[in-house]
Amino acid sequence: MDTDLVVAVSQIATGIATLVVALFLAGQLIMQRKQLEMAHQDAQRELGFSHRTRNEQLTLARITNDSLLDAYLKVSKGDEDASEKEVHKFVSYMRTSYLQMINAWDLGYYGDNVELVKGTFGNLMGSVGERKYYITNGRIIIDTVFQLPKLRELGDIVYEELEGRPVST
Repeated sequence: MDTDLVVAVSQIATGIATLVVALFLAGQLIMQRKQLEMAHQDAQRELGFSHRTRNEQLTLARITNDSLLDAYLKVSKGDEDASEKEVHKFVSYMRTSYLQMINAWDLGYYGDNVELVKGTFGNLMGSVGERKYYITNGRIIIDTVFQLPKLRELGDIVYEELEGRPVST
């Protein structure tokens, strides 16, 4: 009878120990999940900060480099007298801006915020020359090279709102 009692007590002790270990591991999983959520939030904040910093750098490059600014102003207003060099500077600047937007789109920076995307497009298509760039280059980069039809659709909507007519296909 003593052995039956010892076996019963041992089984109860083992069960309690197993329960304690299971509770400890469950607590560890909960803490780990919270840490992963915080790390994800930090990554999202860092992505947003990096995106805004890069946009600021592009803007500063345009306004602090007189040569780029002159080319940008000339081509963006649709000046037909722009030199090949000025057009090249403008196109390179716009391509970089579009690639920045596409990277942010691919990384999920915009999330489901359609208005934020449309606002970005609005900044990229505020002038006649910028809208011409969208038709001749930007749209092709978005749709053909990166194959982002939803992003192109939003770009087309903004183009139509600004230009007063739809994109001719």
